Amino acid sequence: MNALRPNLRKRSLITIAIGSLALIGGCFVPLKYDVSVLQEIPPGFEGEIHNDIVELNLPDLTLLTQVQSFHWSGSYLLEPLGVWMEFEPLNGPLSFDTRAVMLKSDTAEPLQALSYLGPATAWWSPRAFAAGCGPREYHTGIAISNSAVSRRAVMNADSSSGIYRPSSTPISIDGKDCFMFWFETEPLPNHVFVLSIGGIKRDGKDILIPDLRFEKGTVSTVRGFP
Repeated sequence: MNALRPNLRKRSLITIAIGSLALIGGCFVPLKYDVSVLQEIPPGFEGEIHNDIVELNLPDLTLLTQVQSFHWSGSYLLEPLGVWMEFEPLNGPLSFDTRAVMLKSDTAEPLQALSYLGPATAWWSPRAFAAGCGPREYHTGIAISNSAVSRRAVMNADSSSGIYRPSSTPISIDGKDCFMFWFETEPLPNHVFVLSIGGIKRDGKDILIPDLRFEKGTVSTVRGFP
């Protein structure tokens, strides 16, 4: 996790630096937006909250995750809702049952993911307001470019784009890997979302990850324009 966590801890410094460039170049503007955030780390667990990205430090793995529901200046995302996560095993390979990732909102019963992308390499983009996984041509979680990941590919689980339906076949996580899961629900931060990540095992033994409750919060950042 050494590559990503320092970047997260330096986000405020990066924001200040980019804000200074905005005064010079005029191509960046400050922006506040509503987003789903975790209010506190669940009792009995260790971790940190980096604005809208949650870091959990468990005995067997480090987990980073983000529920990508945004609202700013009257703009918002369309369904499906994206959930980004990154796993780093600490004591050897893990197995991951993608069917065991569930999301509950205040408008629906628990939902299994519509589709997912991964395992792949994680990245974070202040321009996209979000962390991503795999293809880098994202715009707030879902790309508008056919060379990256389109909304149609997400809805149809287009395997040619590296997107699949949750499956009973476990995925091996040998190193630091990320995933994007999409759920058929409104990606609006005024809803409450409870993320349940199950199906993570080592040598057949379940690894307990606490349910994470995301509620509406406000994050300050900058947005770049070409």
